[in-house]
Amino acid sequence: MSKKTITRVLIPVLILLVLGVGYVYREFNRKAADTADLAPAYELTGTQLLEAFQQDEKKANTLYLGKVLAVTGMIKSQRSDSAGIQTLVIGDTASLSSIRCIMNGDPGSVTGPFSTGTRITIKGICTGYNADDMGLGADVLLNRCVPQNLLKP
Repeated sequence: MSKKTITRVLIPVLILLVLGVGYVYREFNRKAADTADLAPAYELTGTQLLEAFQQDEKKANTLYLGKVLAVTGMIKSQRSDSAGIQTLVIGDTASLSSIRCIMNGDPGSVTGPFSTGTRITIKGICTGYNADDMGLGADVLLNRCVPQNLLKP
């Protein structure tokens, strides 16, 4: 092969290689969009969300799973794990079913403290439903949650 042929092949290959490496690097280091900046696909109460999953889990999964939801309800409790990630439990205090909202945890995000018994609207991404096998209660899981507002009871 001549030098000219090698140059014509080698330069485009190197350009494609550099572009490919740049793309992979950018995708690997990409951050998820902040939930606070995302518009909710659905706005509903905690009771409505729980009832949707309890009545027809498949249909509710189709509607809500992986979507940004704005859920309004009463704070039943709050917990923090050893890493400092806060979880709010929203729902009716008379019910064993609840919505577990795992807070965003990004630096600078508002994560409380929150008062038990306060009504709140919280936005998060629905990641699943855990039904109790004995029928005692169930949990809808929301991740990357951010509080929208606190409401008077």
